[in-house]
Amino acid sequence: MMDASSKIQAGIYFGNIADLGSFDECLRIRNEEEKIKGKYCLAKLDIPMLHNGSNDNEETDSHSTYDHKMRWSICVPDGCTAEDVEAHLNSYDQNLNFTLKEDQCQTIESQLKLNSSDWIIIGILIGLACVILLSTIYDIFLHYITKDPVHPLTVAFSWFTNFKKLTQINNNSDVLPCLNGIRVLSMFWIIHSHEILYASESPMINMKEAKEIWLTHIWSLFTLSSSVATDTFLFLSGLLIMYGFLKSRAKKIPFNIPIFHMHRYLRLTPSYAALIILYLTLYMKLGSGPIWETCNQRLQDNCKEFWWTSLLYIQNFVNADRVCADQSWYLFVDMQLYILSPLILIPIDKWPKIAPYLFGSLVAAFTIIPTTVAWYYDIQVISTNRVINDWNKIYYGQVHTRGGPWMIGLVLGYILFQTKHKKIRINKILAAFLWLFTVLAILYIIFGIYPKFDFQYSKLYSIIYIGFHRNVWALGLCWIVFACVHGYGGPVNWFLSLSVFQFLAKITYATYILSEGFQNYNRGILRVPVVFKNFYFLKSFFSTTCFCTVLSIIWVLCFEAPFGIIDGVIIKAVSNIARKENVKREKVKQDT
Repeated sequence: MMDASSKIQAGIYFGNIADLGSFDECLRIRNEEEKIKGKYCLAKLDIPMLHNGSNDNEETDSHSTYDHKMRWSICVPDGCTAEDVEAHLNSYDQNLNFTLKEDQCQTIESQLKLNSSDWIIIGILIGLACVILLSTIYDIFLHYITKDPVHPLTVAFSWFTNFKKLTQINNNSDVLPCLNGIRVLSMFWIIHSHEILYASESPMINMKEAKEIWLTHIWSLFTLSSSVATDTFLFLSGLLIMYGFLKSRAKKIPFNIPIFHMHRYLRLTPSYAALIILYLTLYMKLGSGPIWETCNQRLQDNCKEFWWTSLLYIQNFVNADRVCADQSWYLFVDMQLYILSPLILIPIDKWPKIAPYLFGSLVAAFTIIPTTVAWYYDIQVISTNRVINDWNKIYYGQVHTRGGPWMIGLVLGYILFQTKHKKIRINKILAAFLWLFTVLAILYIIFGIYPKFDFQYSKLYSIIYIGFHRNVWALGLCWIVFACVHGYGGPVNWFLSLSVFQFLAKITYATYILSEGFQNYNRGILRVPVVFKNFYFLKSFFSTTCFCTVLSIIWVLCFEAPFGIIDGVIIKAVSNIARKENVKREKVKQDT
């Protein structure tokens, strides 16, 4: 037990304030003769000298393990309580201030076991696997005898057909291939930034270096400014909604609002619901470690209490600080904007002449609103939920503060549709100037606020930056997409339109919802503190990206692709019913 317990570690003043001992060794201790088993406890020790240079009043993130207190593990007999261990640790010196609660202690018996709900989910997964196997075998059989399936649902779960669709490359320029590269690169940026953010909330060997050196370096802004990557997703969502709507109206396809909304819900929900079910049941049994429950228990607790608000896509309004999955705020905003989009699409379709005025007023509104929110709540240039309480509810996860890029995407979708059969001629000097302006604007949004620690920005600067930078980012993307579509993209268009991006773009949604769970898992199973170095993050980025790519392919084949086919069948059936009802109404009108 002494061997499994912590010793005084080197580099305490360098930020090495967590020694996790030997977790697995402690839990495996078993003395049958004396009936003693190992009990691992992770105590906190408050040392005032470690607070020097830190803001003691600063709020910590709800899932951060960083609070300027030392972590020391101690392995004791399982008969000892947390109170016994705390009293024992503090008995060495009256100035010591060890704190320990029972939920910070673990034994081999306290490790989570499978319960009835877990076995039910395992049974459902086995059933799903059987359906996938039978559907795939049937599909392969039909392929060799060159016959069509009896019904699309019979091959909905076939990995054979679904994988072919997943890897199929569409060379039609009307699908706007440059969007794939933008989508995938944004996803990579999010993964990279989350790797660093999760590491910053983990025990570190060099915490002082991370805070005083890395955080003040200009390159740290590549991580701290990465929230605009999700603005890219909102921009692309708005663009594709408008472009797809105008294409369908040009083909005289009726616009049915309930079907429009139903399609979106069925498109997003199965994969997301599967993730929530995983968090509710099996996820907590998949790992263990000194900080496993500290990092991950909140996921299960939040999902148990608020799963219904997540599936209704309203949790950015209801308990916004206790989301079931950290990244799901984007799904809520996107879904709510999608639901509201007919209020813009229908007037544009009926009265095209109002388009410039409607677009202009809405873009202006989505600029004024976040500017006003930034002024009212005194939001700084870079703020997080460590600085502002109810961060998601006030600003970060709300439609009225994040809708600007989506609105600008709608505008570009309208412009691209109106100009897709036209030859757009732009002076080469003007095109070069627009590229230069776009690059400079993007670089300023990412790096322009440096040095944020050495200079006190004024409230006016913060208000202007918060109010405008997301929309300026979207405007920069507008030129990139427009230039690529109309032949002014050059090597940028070639790169963004690579076939590999088209494949990866198809699994981006699955990657987005799964990546943070995997990163949380990695953080929870830590046995030793991490080293906060750029090369470490580079390695972890590539490993996370590769693993999540494989996991996302499986997730798409199991949930997204099959339910996409089911969605198509349902939408077709509902559309046929609606069409028949319209025919009946027309006949009644004619008869009267």
